[in-house]
Amino acid sequence: MKRAVPVHERWAHFGTERSKLAHTPRAGVCISAFLIARRGNSILLGLPRMHDSWTGKGGYAKWRLAEPEMQNAWLLPATHLRMEEHPDDAARRISYEWTGLKGKPQLVTIQSHLRRRRNGNHWDLCFVYEMHVRALPKCKPWWSEMRFVRSEEILKMKLGRGHKDILREAGYV
Repeated sequence: MKRAVPVHERWAHFGTERSKLAHTPRAGVCISAFLIARRGNSILLGLPRMHDSWTGKGGYAKWRLAEPEMQNAWLLPATHLRMEEHPDDAARRISYEWTGLKGKPQLVTIQSHLRRRRNGNHWDLCFVYEMHVRALPKCKPWWSEMRFVRSEEILKMKLGRGHKDILREAGYV
């Protein structure tokens, strides 16, 4: 009788071939792109506002936005990747559609975070991009406010789930 392979011994392969299908974490997998828009030693952060666009632009359910909005938690411009979307395309989508910035985001690092939750583990695979900008973009309706914040001030701020981890691991704060 073949023994069941424990979850921690399985390969994280995804695909249509039966031999490549494998267990995904019980609490899911998110593949996201984050944009570090810099002006000197400052990083662009946004204070989210409850808006229908979060579902279409950020891949973030509107109801999930209640927590960061109520807590005044700032966010990096970011999005979940669409199915079969290249991370570079997601980064350009963040810069043009989500924030209104012009320029070409450059990949700086890829991060992996495993978060333990009540219903199991959740795996985040994060593509982190950077671009240098000159001016603050016009605030879109899905943001209450956008501003550049100096790196040392970010450590004192309330940021949305995982966003401070992204900045720390990439060496920005």
